[in-house]
Amino acid sequence: MLKIRKKGQDAKTHQEQGIVTILNKVSEVLSDYRKQFIVVASIAAALCVIAGGYSLVRSADERKASPLLAAAYESYTRSPGMSAADTTKALELFRNVQKKYSGTMSGAIAQYYIGNCLVELGRLDEALKEYQFFVAKYSGEKYLLALAYQRLGYLYGTLGRQADAVKAFEQSEALGGPGVATVELARIYESSGNITESQKKFKIVQEKLGGTNWSVEAMGKVQKIETQKPVVK
Repeated sequence: MLKIRKKGQDAKTHQEQGIVTILNKVSEVLSDYRKQFIVVASIAAALCVIAGGYSLVRSADERKASPLLAAAYESYTRSPGMSAADTTKALELFRNVQKKYSGTMSGAIAQYYIGNCLVELGRLDEALKEYQFFVAKYSGEKYLLALAYQRLGYLYGTLGRQADAVKAFEQSEALGGPGVATVELARIYESSGNITESQKKFKIVQEKLGGTNWSVEAMGKVQKIETQKPVVK
């Protein structure tokens, strides 16, 4: 099993909570579907009717896609010791959602997990293409885009492409704010000897992510760096 998925329980928990939040938002949108229909039906202008019709189509597609996505997600998270066959099954389920309902939020989430499944299966070149496809197609989904860049950062690191990893984590941080990407940037800068940038990132982690294991790590790193600074006479 590749370490890209195991890279820190805090990171995995943060990502999964974010995905669940998105799924809940989708459900909320669908629960408001009838209210939106009543409002649209009351508008006489043809342009508004057309716009409302487009909204209804998207809502209908989301209603169809959501249970398929839920089944795929359940298959993906069913067991911590998933076999290659389990992961392959989840991969096909996610692909089915994305293929049929690519224009929905469910389709975007499915595309993200297609990359994750391929990483689990060790098919890194394919995973790279799927994440890059996500970035190109779903650039408007800010939260998911930040996660996709984060995964690209880990993948580039695994492939030995450190410069690309740094760029991907920077893009993730720019979209999502201080978080996993900030931690990884701090670690990369530290390991490459760029102490100045490493200290900047660790300080951000310490200040913005208090109460997490990352902030504890950052506090120790900042203190260590401070003690290693040469004394100016």
